[in-house]
Formats: sequence, structure tokens, C-alpha cells
Amino acid sequence: MLVYKNNKSISLLLIIIVLFACSKDEKEYVYQIDEVEISQAGAEKPNVKTSTEYISIAYADVFGSNVPTNLLEDLKKIYESFGDKGVAEDLIIKNFLNDNSVQIPTNQEMEENISLFVTNAYKKVFNRAPNEAELWFLKDCIEKDSNISPEVVYYALMTSNEYRQF
Repeated sequence: MLVYKNNKSISLLLIIIVLFACSKDEKEYVYQIDEVEISQAGAEKPNVKTSTEYISIAYADVFGSNVPTNLLEDLKKIYESFGDKGVAEDLIIKNFLNDNSVQIPTNQEMEENISLFVTNAYKKVFNRAPNEAELWFLKDCIEKDSNISPEVVYYALMTSNEYRQF
């Protein structure tokens, strides 16, 4: 055991140790986060479709032709008579998709190339390509559930909030 007889040497030794131990060689780092605005092209649609626009566009998307005038007038009356426009849109889309003359891909066409089916459905309905997350999600749903038909996919897309706006 080492014993110092002189308290001054102990004090001096402690001061030297403290000075070297407390040296400020550390660098100070400052991190900043740049603000980034993220938006998806086509997803921000500020205008809500009128009843005529909604019915006409939905008919064209499903049947590939213009809606007959008499049908448009009848559907407009139904659409405008409902207090909840979502219920009217739901009924209109269901009736369109249950018609035998719809022009959407068949189950077989959907199953042959699900990615192409989803991409084409988005382009037809939303006038844009799906982003990677949308493509993956819908493709995954179709692959995991054999009950999902093209009609179900089109129904889901055409009753979404994005479809109600342009």
C-alpha cells in the first residue's frame, strides 16, 4: 500500500487527474430535420362531383359508354332524393356492377395477372396508377381471399372517398 506523507502532493496529483479527466475534446453535434411535404399525385382532389357527374362517370367506367339520358334523369332523381349521398352512390354502383353488360375484367383475367388488374383498375377508376402500398395491399387481399371478384374490387374503389371527388 502506497502512503503519501505530504498532503500537498496528494492534492496536486488529484488536481492533475481531474484536469485530464475533464478535458473537453468532445464534439457537439446538432441534428436538424428538414420539413418535407409528402403528397401523392392525384390523391388530392378538392372538388366533389355533382350527381350528374358522379352517375355519368360511374356509368362510363363500368359500361364503357355514355349513360342514356332517360337513365341519367331517373338516377339523378334517386340520387338527389336520398339525404345520405353515400347510400345512393352505394346503390347505384351495386346496380351497375350487377348488370350483365358490365365491361370489367373477368375472374380469370384478374387471376392471370393480379398486378396488371389492380393497376388497370386504378387507372380506369382514379385516373392514376396505384402507389406501391396500394398495389401490394390489394394484390395481397386478392391472393389470400378467393371470394374477392373484380366486381368487389371495382365496388370498393368506386365507393371510396377519392372516387367521389375530382
